[in-house]
Amino acid sequence: MSLRKKVFLYILVTILFLILLMSLTSQYLAMKAFEDVERRFFGQDMARVHSRLDEELRLVGRYAFDWGAWDSMYFFLEKKDPSRFREMLDPLSLRALDLDILAVVDTGLSPVIAYSVSETGEEKPLSSEFLAGLKAMAPDLLEAASEGSLQDILSIGGDLYLAGVSPILLTNRTGPPRGFLLTGSALKRQIPKISSSLGTDFSVAPVSAEDSSPSPGEVTIITEDPKTATVRRPWPKTFTPAAPLEVRFTRPRDIYIEGRRAIFHSYLWIFLSGGGILVVVMILMDSLVLRRLDGLRSVSDRIVSDGGIGLRVPVSGSDEIAALSSSFNTLLDTLENLVGDIPDPLFICDPEGRILIANAEAHRILNLGKTSSLPGTAISSIMIPAADSKDDGQDSRAELIFSSRDMFEANIARPDGTALPVEIRRQEIRYGKRHLVLFLARDLTERKGFEQRLARKAYFDDLTGLPNRSAFIEDLNRALKGGEGSGEVLCAASLNLDRFKLVNEQVGNVNGDRILLIIGRRLEETIGEDARLYRTGGDEFSILTPLPAPPRLREEAEKLMDSIHKSVGVPCPVGSDTIFPSVSIGAVPDISRCTSPSDVINRAHQALKEAKRAGLGFTSYQYGDNEDSVPETVNILRLSAEMHSGLEKGEFIPFYQPIYSVSDGSIAGFETLARWMHPARGLLPPSEFIPMAEHTGFVGKIDLNMMEHALGASEVMRRLSPSAPPFFSSNGSPLFFRMPYTEEILETFLNRTGADPTLFTLEVTESLLIENLGEVSRKLNRLKEMGISIALDDFGTGYSSLQYINQLPFDYVKLDKSFVARLFDSEKDMRLLRTIINMAGELRLEVIAEGVETREQLDWLTGAGCGKVQGYLFSKPVPWDDVKKMMGGEEGL
Repeated sequence: MSLRKKVFLYILVTILFLILLMSLTSQYLAMKAFEDVERRFFGQDMARVHSRLDEELRLVGRYAFDWGAWDSMYFFLEKKDPSRFREMLDPLSLRALDLDILAVVDTGLSPVIAYSVSETGEEKPLSSEFLAGLKAMAPDLLEAASEGSLQDILSIGGDLYLAGVSPILLTNRTGPPRGFLLTGSALKRQIPKISSSLGTDFSVAPVSAEDSSPSPGEVTIITEDPKTATVRRPWPKTFTPAAPLEVRFTRPRDIYIEGRRAIFHSYLWIFLSGGGILVVVMILMDSLVLRRLDGLRSVSDRIVSDGGIGLRVPVSGSDEIAALSSSFNTLLDTLENLVGDIPDPLFICDPEGRILIANAEAHRILNLGKTSSLPGTAISSIMIPAADSKDDGQDSRAELIFSSRDMFEANIARPDGTALPVEIRRQEIRYGKRHLVLFLARDLTERKGFEQRLARKAYFDDLTGLPNRSAFIEDLNRALKGGEGSGEVLCAASLNLDRFKLVNEQVGNVNGDRILLIIGRRLEETIGEDARLYRTGGDEFSILTPLPAPPRLREEAEKLMDSIHKSVGVPCPVGSDTIFPSVSIGAVPDISRCTSPSDVINRAHQALKEAKRAGLGFTSYQYGDNEDSVPETVNILRLSAEMHSGLEKGEFIPFYQPIYSVSDGSIAGFETLARWMHPARGLLPPSEFIPMAEHTGFVGKIDLNMMEHALGASEVMRRLSPSAPPFFSSNGSPLFFRMPYTEEILETFLNRTGADPTLFTLEVTESLLIENLGEVSRKLNRLKEMGISIALDDFGTGYSSLQYINQLPFDYVKLDKSFVARLFDSEKDMRLLRTIINMAGELRLEVIAEGVETREQLDWLTGAGCGKVQGYLFSKPVPWDDVKKMMGGEEGL
């Protein structure tokens, strides 16, 4: 067929296609207009349905909101007496308000009241499926309700309900929430009523997994056939954890049907007009276009036959054919630029392996300038397959490149002698009548580096980035084989964080991991650059460090381990909590006596067990079979005997730290603190003996000793300063409260000393309250009846401080020194401390701030309303003689 006949045939088909496209386009635009009108009507119906559902939800939610703010409802959850509940709400009242379900859930997420209402107003138990669904949703409902109230359509027990959820608070919306109240109306019962009033049948159903999820508020119209349409709109969920819902209804498409009928009658005119246009265009195309297109075709054939993309079509004139030629040239320019700008190196070669085209990236990776030309170069001279990298034969390279797999790894040789690892994708292409080979190279430098990092991952911990147990064993093995260094030995140690399982339970695994990272950084800073730190278990670290050879070995080992204890023991703030970590250490100061890495590890773990048996934060050493071990652990039997003897001989003496009144700077009281005048070790602070006293059970007796001293001092000061006698406080540990006849013992002390009980304050910690709240509450109330004041010590370092303040007879709240130390760390800490002080004031409790060390801290506490302070800014704990001097000449703040 000649070119002219082909052109005429193409034009005929083109015009027919254009006529068809015009008719379809006209139909599309007109039908779109009809569909837009139809959509507006459907959208109005859907808006009415949504508005009515919103009205019903607001009504149901208002009931929940009002009832949740009843004081009687709030105090009902305190007793949880179901018989009293009917006095507030009964099934007949719910039925009169058109409600079907009612549930009251406490903060423990357990339904206290939960039932449905029959049509006759009778109470019916809820199904097990409904209760299971309610319990599953309870945590999210409690969280959602804590923000105010919730009104939404909820799916519970397989049914949909118009539900209202509100926190149970006091009438003025104060007090901690005691749970939430849920009211609901069954949607399947309400839909017929709403449909009847609106004249619109609709349904509400969950969105199925197969359905696409439309945007919120978007109306979707599904036309399964030309006569009917299904209208859908997502229900705007307030309670996001629940499954998505949508409102649906089906309508006849009257507007659409009439539109189609009108368009159909317009087709005849379109086809008649198109036929006339076809005749005219064919005549004009034959006389004006085809001759010039013959010339354009000849140039195109020459470009294809030459095999290059650099040829261009000559352009003359300014008519459409000239524009077509320019567009053709633009297309060639775009193709050339596209090949040149591919971000990966690209080579196109002929069947003999000579490069025809190389893009800009290929020139860049070969360090060739813009003027350098790769075309004509053999591809085998720069591309060396990885499998043949040792073979210098050019022919074998070319044979491998042009007959191997379509994807392989290779190295691109640069003129400077370096090589770039790449992944080659090989593809045979057809360019006109020619067969060419395309090579696309992908830089593998980053991937090769990742593979190396992956290989190293086996020896490093994912969380901390520290070497792991495998690396520790490898280093031990090399150290044992390498022998000792000059003048030094290698020390290995296993470190285990004390009670870390309890820490994880308190702060959560994520914060537990943060603590591990903090401890890891502290250990790295402490052990120095010559040592290496490993994470060899969940809460276990190991150390391998050089130490001086004997006789300095023992001294340096103990010095290092002491530094580690101090570094680890710095408190770790985690959110609103503060963790006081400690570590037990098992050390092998000289591993040269060990035969294998497992021998070193076993010795270190054996020493670690000995340290653990001694208590918290101890070190035990394993010096080897031929040298006496020098354990850092304490002989518990000996210590028990020393404490028993010390109590009998009066070695435990009181020191007193003054407590100052902020208002006038006077001394308001003294805290009595124990010191041990050890016959061999001198004066010991509490940190040296209280932990072991708790471990051995002597702390209760030490508490009694200090209480008797405090009462005696109180009586002396009452006589010396009768106008304004200071109070004296003393600590009561959990072991003290476990002792029988606690109240009787204190009463005996009062009688023996003649002290005024109102001038004595007993300080208790939250750990005591957690263990046995009922028994402790009884004893504290008895002491309160005797006239003794009660203080909550170390407030804020426990687990749930607020719940005890209202239940127990406290007179003082003592802010832990960690609060004061972090006072200016962040605005959040200052707001928290101010809130605690204000709360204590509202509860008529006096606040004593511990650990005040700077004038800035004092000024801030004074402005926040703190009444009393103590700390090193004023005085350290002092002996009795200094107390008498202070009271003889008090100094202001």
